Amino acid sequence: MIWELRYASVDDYAMVVPLDDEDMLSGRFDMDGNPKNWMDRPLVGFADSKRQKHKRPPADVSAMIPGAFVLNERAKETLGPFLSKFGQLLELDCEGTGEIRYLYNVTNIVPCVDVERSEKTERGRIKMEVFNDADVPKDASVFKDPSTVTSRIYINDEGRAVLDPLIVGSELTGIECGVPMPRAG
Repeated sequence: MIWELRYASVDDYAMVVPLDDEDMLSGRFDMDGNPKNWMDRPLVGFADSKRQKHKRPPADVSAMIPGAFVLNERAKETLGPFLSKFGQLLELDCEGTGEIRYLYNVTNIVPCVDVERSEKTERGRIKMEVFNDADVPKDASVFKDPSTVTSRIYINDEGRAVLDPLIVGSELTGIECGVPMPRAG
């Protein structure tokens, strides 16, 4: 099976947000599968909805932008050795805390989505992927597909078998291997 690796409980935890508009406008946070080479650490903070009755805490793994997530030091120590095989853990400065967080940029691109058989939106973007079994990695892997590179991170069963015990054993908050994705066979 293929699973979407994603942040969980976005309603329960505060999101990480870039604090410099120029970082967003310049494409610094475009997670398109290409490696990043930052000369300095971008400044980020935590956003909270004004509609919430109480302030939401940050999770160990936080939402920031589609196709990426942010890890705190504990999550980096726990998951980093495995995740870094498939991408970069880029340092971020957290405003007001002195804490460093890590943006996970997946650079392992594996063309394995059957674009023709996948369900699409009216504008032609892939809404629900269908995977070609023959093209899916056999070893434990975290990866992106070119057709959904800016919006999804995938993990195969073998990768999930590595990550799930780490997540559960460390009681990390904010990360999950979501619903299984369809496969074409």
